[in-house]
Amino acid sequence: MNRSAASAFRTCSTDFQSAVSPIPNRQTRLTSRCRPIPPGPAFNAAMLLLSSLVTFGCSSAKPPKPIPAPVALAERSASQAAKLSAQGNWQAAAGQWQMAVDQYRLLNDRPHEAISLHNFGEAREQLGDLKAARSLLESAAAINSLLKLDGQWWRNQIALLQVEAKSDSTNDLAARFETLSQRAKQPGDRSTRALFLNERGLWHSRTSDFGPAASDFTEALQLFSADKNDAGSATVLANQALLLERQNKYREAAESWRMAQNKFETLANPTGIAISMLGRGRSLLAAKDGLALAEDLLRRATRNLRLLHDEQQAKQSLDLLKQALEAQGKSGTDTNLQL
Repeated sequence: MNRSAASAFRTCSTDFQSAVSPIPNRQTRLTSRCRPIPPGPAFNAAMLLLSSLVTFGCSSAKPPKPIPAPVALAERSASQAAKLSAQGNWQAAAGQWQMAVDQYRLLNDRPHEAISLHNFGEAREQLGDLKAARSLLESAAAINSLLKLDGQWWRNQIALLQVEAKSDSTNDLAARFETLSQRAKQPGDRSTRALFLNERGLWHSRTSDFGPAASDFTEALQLFSADKNDAGSATVLANQALLLERQNKYREAAESWRMAQNKFETLANPTGIAISMLGRGRSLLAAKDGLALAEDLLRRATRNLRLLHDEQQAKQSLDLLKQALEAQGKSGTDTNLQL
C-alpha cells in the first residue's frame, strides 16, 4: 500500500463536535492524522553500497527498480493532498484528492482508489458539501467491502455516521447504527472499535439515553487508553464532560473538562485547549463553584477562540464571562472584559 496515501487515511477520526457546540451539531472536526512517511530509496541504496564496499571491497549494489511514471504521479498527488488536508486547506485538498482518485482508477489500483475516495469525501464534508461527501464515502465503502478490507470499511462507516449526524439525517443515522451494532464481525482493532463507540455514545446523548451514552464513552476511553491514543482519549473526555453537563452534573463535568484540557495541552492542540477551557469555565459557572477560576478560564477561552477565528464560540464564551463577572458582583465594563 502506498505509504503517502495510506497515512492520510484517518486512523483516528476523533470528532468531538459535541464539545464544540451542542451534541447534535458537528461543525468543527478534530482528527488525528499521521504525517506521510517520505520514501528514502536513494538514502537506503547509498547505505547498501557503502556496506558492500566495506565488507567485500570492490562490488556494486543493484540500483532500485524505477517507479513507473503513472504510479509516481498518483503517489505525488496523494502525498500533496495529505499535506493540504493536514493543513486544513480543504478546497485545495479536494482538488488533489480528486486527481489521486482519477490516477489510481487509471492504474486499476482499487485499494488506493478507496483511500483517496475516503479522504476526498472528508474534504467535501469540511467544505459543507455533505451530499457529495456521503456519496464518496459510500463509494469507498463499496470497494473495501468487495475487497474484504474490513478495517478500512469500518472507517468508512464511522465517517458516514459523522456526515449523517452533521446533516441531521436522523432516520439514516439510526438505521446505520442499528445495522452496524448487529453486525457479527465488529472492528478488529481497539481504536476503530473505540471510534464506533464514541459515535454511538454521541447518538445516545442526542436521544437523551444518558445511561447507554455513558457506558459507550467509558468503554471507548478504556480502548483508546489501552492503545495509547491520546487524541482519542481527549475526545472522549470532552464528550463525557458534555454528557455530564446535560445531566446537570456540573462539578463532575468541570473535572472531565480539566482532564480533557490536560490531554489537549500534551497534544499541543489549540482548538481542543480553547474548547476545554470554555467547557470547564461554563461548568464551574453553572455549579456556582470557583467563580474566579471560571472567570479566568472564560477570559482566556474567549481570547483564544478569537485567535482561532471561531467567532460563534468566542461570543458564547464572552457572554458567559459577563455572567461570571456579575456572579461575583463585578460589572461587565470594558475594563473588566479586557482579554
